[in-house]
Amino acid sequence: MCAYCGERPATTEDHVIGRNFFPVHLRSNLPKVPACSDCNGRKSNYERYAMAVFPFGSEHHAAQDILRTKVKLRLEKDQRLLRQLQQSQKDVTVVNPDGSTDTTIAIRLDDEQTLNLFGMIIRGLLWHHCRSPLPSSYVVRLFSLTDQGLGLFKKLVLSLSPDQFQDGSLANGAFWYQFTRNPDDSFFTAWILDIYGTLNMCDIGDNGRLHRSHVAALTGPQEINRIADAIEAMM
Repeated sequence: MCAYCGERPATTEDHVIGRNFFPVHLRSNLPKVPACSDCNGRKSNYERYAMAVFPFGSEHHAAQDILRTKVKLRLEKDQRLLRQLQQSQKDVTVVNPDGSTDTTIAIRLDDEQTLNLFGMIIRGLLWHHCRSPLPSSYVVRLFSLTDQGLGLFKKLVLSLSPDQFQDGSLANGAFWYQFTRNPDDSFFTAWILDIYGTLNMCDIGDNGRLHRSHVAALTGPQEINRIADAIEAMM
């Protein structure tokens, strides 16, 4: 059964975090899960975008290696994406965790492709840890957190089941995640994910400045949407 949709028979194996995100020497021991051809193809499309764009947002050595050796070739093969990135490029002011600011260059991130990819990664990691796909009636709810919100999420959500807490580090730390789950329901979970150390994704604040954001998620029955709404309002 496919780890991503939980509905169609698996026809292949898929690396939960695509190997081409990382230099060759960091690609060993990446988790693989069963996947159907539809999900595998859809995830490959999301990864193709992310592999060309994410390295711009990090100073991690793995991201810089890929940026130097692979990204130019990837964008040469996708002229449409190259034009989109060039047209969206602009100078911005970024607010750091300590309140100081930096001026840098930003490119617009495709939120839909990014969140869809992280949603599939979480489904894959769930299968990796539970050896079963997320139940069809359950959902993955993703949202972004500021640096301050991330601290609160760790304190108020990830700490709820300390005996169920797990973290994982892949590709020598180039991909990292933490999650915890309800002891009575292995698929009722909370997550934070980071690729390339901390990917410098940003949201525009009320003052027009950019604030670094982090990917977080809940999985579980439909009722988790109310919990996620409350978390977002609080953060």
